[in-house]
Amino acid sequence: MKPPIILMIESNGEAVELARFALWRSNFHCVLQWYDEADAAINRLLYARRDGGNGELPAMIFLDPGMMENNGLDFILAMKAGRATRAVPIVVFPDPDYPPALPELIEAGASEYLLKPASADAYIKVFLECAQHWGKRRRSRAARETPSSSS
Repeated sequence: MKPPIILMIESNGEAVELARFALWRSNFHCVLQWYDEADAAINRLLYARRDGGNGELPAMIFLDPGMMENNGLDFILAMKAGRATRAVPIVVFPDPDYPPALPELIEAGASEYLLKPASADAYIKVFLECAQHWGKRRRSRAARETPSSSS
């Protein structure tokens, strides 16, 4: 089984490196992909697949809505409208000074809304706990969908 893909849509390279370090330090086997703009991620996830691309979907997405004009709402709506992408969990992960949780992001289909902690240690802990939580859900869902072989 291939390692799962965790996709980050994040404009802050330091935040991505902290996430990469958290995954490495905890020996969490995955592929971390990063886009610094949502349009590029949408093109890869939706349009490239529609045009015959067969890239593997991420197991989960961390989305920083503070870098987008629409607060990530259009990205979430596009993902939830795609047949292949609607089941991918999207964790809205804004900076601590971002406005309070926007209910429309959850209503649009975001799986979770977590503020990024200000300290590096707390960031690593929260990021890793969230990745592990959604990773467990993914594995249990895959186990339920895979028929067991009986002889």
